[in-house]
Amino acid sequence: MKYLLTISALALSVATLAPAGLPTTGSATVAACPTATFPQVAADPANSRWAAPRLVVTCTDSQVVVESNGIPPYEFQRMTPADLREQNYVWRFPREAELADNSTAIPLLGPIAIAVNGLPIYGPNEGEHPDPYGDPVYNDILDWCLGHTAQRGDYHYHALIVGCLTANEDETKPSPVIAWAFDGFPIYGPNGCADTGCTELVEYQSGWKQTGDPTTYAWDNHRYEPAAIGIELDACNGHVGANEDYHYHATKTFPYILGCYSGFVDPSALRPDRQGGPPGGRGRRGPPRGPIG
Repeated sequence: MKYLLTISALALSVATLAPAGLPTTGSATVAACPTATFPQVAADPANSRWAAPRLVVTCTDSQVVVESNGIPPYEFQRMTPADLREQNYVWRFPREAELADNSTAIPLLGPIAIAVNGLPIYGPNEGEHPDPYGDPVYNDILDWCLGHTAQRGDYHYHALIVGCLTANEDETKPSPVIAWAFDGFPIYGPNGCADTGCTELVEYQSGWKQTGDPTTYAWDNHRYEPAAIGIELDACNGHVGANEDYHYHATKTFPYILGCYSGFVDPSALRPDRQGGPPGGRGRRGPPRGPIG
């Protein structure tokens, strides 16, 4: 089965976590190739220096395959010394996501998920320079869509804004799927249904609390504090929703997208087939090892 949008990670060493509030059994199945979650992408006239965005989504029996050239479909705003460069991405994630008994740490550097416009998502910290492993949102080094370029010109996100990823945003309704994690679970915007009839709409909140100055070492300056009840998410930034399906939500505060993976992650699936892009590598400090909470 193949779907074309005609307009046109590296897996680092991981550790198991046992965050409070994370379900340990169950699964969520992508019954059909989720092409409807990927909008068409078109060139922004302001980006005439680069090729038009390219996004192709296909499915095998077991995987969703997303091909992208890494060009944003909106005006590129240069926020780092690196200029935008076209990439050759082939991302893969499972069609059937299944919760693991223990969560898995996201890579400290490099891709952790893929946005529905085909652009990669990184974790809530930068690299060693200039502010060692600091929070790029807190340090205000991202553009209006909360992305910027890495050293090799690869544009990526550290947080997500629904309006930058879909033209169909309606804040009176549940947020749409705006990204996919590499364990196969969808990432929605912040708004969701509080009950099966969706009589109440809520904005889900991260359970991570700032404990220090995240200008550097963002992970060391946040701690997950599970809530007994309420609208806070688990340590991975996900939950079992009103329809009893597990999924993640993007949030306004740290870790913004993912705190860890709740599902099974094939390390080879995190390594995109591409030409160019940043090398992976673990910094001095990153997502914590061992139980949280």
